[in-house]
Amino acid sequence: MTDHEVLRQGGARLKKIRLRLGLSAREVERRSLKLVVDQQNPDYHLSRSWIRDVERGRFAPGTFKIVSVSMLYHLTIPEIHKFFGIKPGDIAKESGLFPPPKTHLIGSPDEGERPLAVVPAEPKDAGSLREDTHLVSHLVDVAMRRALFGYIGTQDRTMSPLIRPGTFVQIDVKQTHIKNEPVPRGSGPFARPVYFLDIRTGYACGWCQLEDGILTLIPHPDSGVKARSFRHPSEVEVVGRVTEIHMCIDEERQAKIEEPMGRRSPPKK
Repeated sequence: MTDHEVLRQGGARLKKIRLRLGLSAREVERRSLKLVVDQQNPDYHLSRSWIRDVERGRFAPGTFKIVSVSMLYHLTIPEIHKFFGIKPGDIAKESGLFPPPKTHLIGSPDEGERPLAVVPAEPKDAGSLREDTHLVSHLVDVAMRRALFGYIGTQDRTMSPLIRPGTFVQIDVKQTHIKNEPVPRGSGPFARPVYFLDIRTGYACGWCQLEDGILTLIPHPDSGVKARSFRHPSEVEVVGRVTEIHMCIDEERQAKIEEPMGRRSPPKK
């Protein structure tokens, strides 16, 4: 199917939905002007000529126009994207081919907001807990919508090999207080809290120590990375504590991530 045919079919579908809702092009324009006032942004305006051009397949709607169409036509933004040949699912799958080098937040909350913590519901009957391995796709989907996640960049070896580059981490934003208590000997590798930090120029993840207003980011001893110190809170903010990790175990993919780092000189002992 050519690009022109995709545009034509997408526009025809929008027209069909508009007519099904009983909306004239004039009424859509009138309602969009209310969005312009509410959002204080003229880009939300849908003129009658613009509506006709889109419905005839002359072009696809842009970012703000899609938001207007979404609200006025009672459609989701992914639905509109799909009308014009953009498949969010395919984009999500292909994004894994281009892992970013820097550690960053995923689904960063809006300023002034914090995401809800993911708290598993306590079972009413302990006997109802499943002992066999099974899929929990619905639970994971809910967690993805409600939690804050971070991604460890392909060039960030701070916590490797405990938390390798290319790992996704789940963050509890309620745990922002650095605990300096000593870890008992013989404890597991995650007995010491791992924190996700906003270091103003980017993000970082690792063990932390806070003393006299200086926060020190402590790397894994086998990482070959030096400790870094920041003035707290002017130079660093604790986003939260890492509570779960989702690590890639695809050997071929992990090899591609670690290949550039393997060319570096080995750490001095």
